[in-house]
Parts: sequence; C-alpha cells; structure tokens
Amino acid sequence: MAVLAMGFIILFVGLAFMGLPELNRVLKQHDKALWERLLGSQGSFISSFDRTTLFIWTLGRGFENCENIDIQYQGLLAYKRATRVKYTILAGVSLIIIGSVISLMGA
Repeated sequence: MAVLAMGFIILFVGLAFMGLPELNRVLKQHDKALWERLLGSQGSFISSFDRTTLFIWTLGRGFENCENIDIQYQGLLAYKRATRVKYTILAGVSLIIIGSVISLMGA
C-alpha cells in the first residue's frame, strides 16, 4: 500500500510541475498567433488543459519550428524541464501499477 501511495504522491508532484510559465510568457510576447493557437483562445472548460497543450507541444519540440531565437532558447530550457517532469509522471504511474499489482496479490 505504501508503494501505491508513493506513486500517487510522485504523480501529483509531476502534474504540479507540468506548467511552463517562462515559455508561455515568451510565446505570448513574441508570437501572439502561435500562443493563441496553443493557449489563448480556448473556452473556460478547456483552459484547464492549457498546461497540457503547451507541455505536449514542448515535448514534441514544436519550438524548433519558430523563427524567434528567444522562443527557441526558452523552448529548449522548457524541453529539459518537461522531460524531467515526463519521467517523474511515468515513475509515479509505474509505482501505482506496481502497488496495485502488489495489493491484488495480497502481499
């Protein structure tokens, strides 16, 4: 049960650090059209998924297609952070799965 609880804690920590505020700021400042396509023009329900949209775009290295060097630089920094967060989330999910299997086995 402790493995399961640790998995949930690690998963929630990963989700908490999923936001990329610096990249968001630079995108809004230098490429308003791209920022609106990724984040800005969504409805109120969808706005809760803004972080996920930017996170996935960053992991897909979408920043490399931008012409602005500031976006590319911030994107590279955000990519490094997003990669660490991705592996934190995966570790949490793995621990949840392992903890669930251990719980079902009755150990």
